[in-house]
Amino acid sequence: MEPYASLSRRGQVARLRRLGHAALAGYGLEAESLTLLRHEHNTTFRVEADGGPYLLRINRTGVHTPATIGSEMAWLRALRQDTDLAVPDPVAARDGALVVVAQDAGVPGSRACVLLRWLDGRLLEARLTAAHLRQVARLQAGLHQHAARWTPPDGFARPRVDTLTETAKRGGIAGAAASAHVGEHPSAEDANGGRRLVAEMLSAGDAAVFDRALDVVWTATHELAEQPGSFGLIHGDLHQENYLFHAGAARAIDFDDCGWGFYLYDLAVTLSELESHARCHELRGALLDEYARWRPLPDRHEAYLEAFAILRRIQLLLWILESREHAAFRDGWQSWARKEMNGLSTALGDRR
Repeated sequence: MEPYASLSRRGQVARLRRLGHAALAGYGLEAESLTLLRHEHNTTFRVEADGGPYLLRINRTGVHTPATIGSEMAWLRALRQDTDLAVPDPVAARDGALVVVAQDAGVPGSRACVLLRWLDGRLLEARLTAAHLRQVARLQAGLHQHAARWTPPDGFARPRVDTLTETAKRGGIAGAAASAHVGEHPSAEDANGGRRLVAEMLSAGDAAVFDRALDVVWTATHELAEQPGSFGLIHGDLHQENYLFHAGAARAIDFDDCGWGFYLYDLAVTLSELESHARCHELRGALLDEYARWRPLPDRHEAYLEAFAILRRIQLLLWILESREHAAFRDGWQSWARKEMNGLSTALGDRR
């Protein structure tokens, strides 16, 4: 049998679809169909089965464990129970677990899988208006308000969201905001690993730009860490492909990157992904104005948002470099990495 890592994208998906059917047996379900939604590090399928539709997520290996994925599901369950926010609803397996570990002979190791009830909604992207971003702001503020008052259950563990490399993400897994908040953000060790990767895969000049960018981030995180209530459990990836609109409200999906971080980082992710939008300035103003109605923004928040946008670019760059051998990236990672590197240089130039 051909090794999984050397397969084409289509070949990998075929094997993961078989594994998905095996996972669904743990929920007592026999699927009529599994329709591919995305195959990157995680692989997601829309599942048509009794009581459905559902979304099945087959999680990547290397960072998350059944315990950290179960913690993600625990926060979703709490959000469903404690608030009226529209977030995915985890489905329990026959044994009551929220994570099923499945195997297939054609896929190395085992994969942790979760099943979620399908959440209806539309992606708007280019059609976004200020009114839509006000809805997103209310959604984000609601998530942050819940996280600030929620006591996670015993065994809860999620990573810090401001890490740069997969090694640091594994090392940054913590059970509470207090323990996750300790130390430098990102850590010096993490930064050294990222710098080496940039120098090896791109150039020494690019590594120097990387260092300048990190200085901006460290200045911001050192200051913000001194402000009470600035840090907690956040979504971590709420860009315009992860919020939907349905029945007049915004809905959040894909909590796979949720973890411990600065609340402003969540806002920076949303705003940085809108930079190329024709109405960027209007959308930005609407998001921040509405969020401030529900939760106070810290002094110098614009400077911190700018720094977190730079951090996001660094993270995307390193994600591309670390993912270069994956079937979804191996043919185009060089041009994508160069684009992100150029964007990082431009962002730093704009600060002069």
